[in-house]
Amino acid sequence: MSAVLSVENLVLRYPARGLFAPRPDPALRGISLNLGPGETLGLVGESGSGKSSLLRAILGLIPYESGSIRILGEDWRQLSAAGLRRARQGVGVVAQNPFLSLSPRLTVAEILAEPLLARGDRAGPALNGQCAALLSRCGLPPDFLNRRARALSGGQAQRVAIARALALGPRLLILDEPTSALDVSVQAQILNLLADLKAEMGLSMLFVTHNLKVVAHVADRLSVMRRGEIIETGLATDLILAPRESYTRDLLGFGLRKPKALA
Repeated sequence: MSAVLSVENLVLRYPARGLFAPRPDPALRGISLNLGPGETLGLVGESGSGKSSLLRAILGLIPYESGSIRILGEDWRQLSAAGLRRARQGVGVVAQNPFLSLSPRLTVAEILAEPLLARGDRAGPALNGQCAALLSRCGLPPDFLNRRARALSGGQAQRVAIARALALGPRLLILDEPTSALDVSVQAQILNLLADLKAEMGLSMLFVTHNLKVVAHVADRLSVMRRGEIIETGLATDLILAPRESYTRDLLGFGLRKPKALA
């Protein structure tokens, strides 16, 4: 089956900061990765490893020097404005801090309705029903529709952010540190929710994080980034139990000991 996301030999270099400044080294050095249908790929690395640059390039927010990115079989750089708007509906994005991505002035109903109205759906009972169904799918009752984002807990706000990301029926969900701002117990709840959504909807997920032990619970495969390169890729269980690279062992924080979840 064709890849949902394909990145081939991607090189990205930021512009020099001054007229006479030397040409900077690449932020991404020949990155290649593939994400298959219904698969979760964990992309792991510490701050400065290039994860954020790769995400921005995938989402078409910054240009890259060479290589290719195809999402659902399409190169977004080749699309017209109308084609790009259509293609973006196939990708949902969940950010690290839901309180920065959800407007505190809007109700949950208004937040969930935004992408649907932008697509051309009409306001009314049918739209309200869609919003309630999205909320229910993410584990919150319909009475949350009338609450405002500022009245939610961190876990509740992240559930709303996930519901909004699912509003247009995406095939690919990109998650940027979705649990790092949450308490440990709430992290587990969100990870379980993501696993359920993947099974229920057949979603492909790119889960970006600095915490290898967290993403290992939901990922099928893991790719470890360091200094703009992917230094190790493998099945999640294999990489957790027997990482090849010392950097990966450092990220795990416990060398080659078996994590409790896999004991």
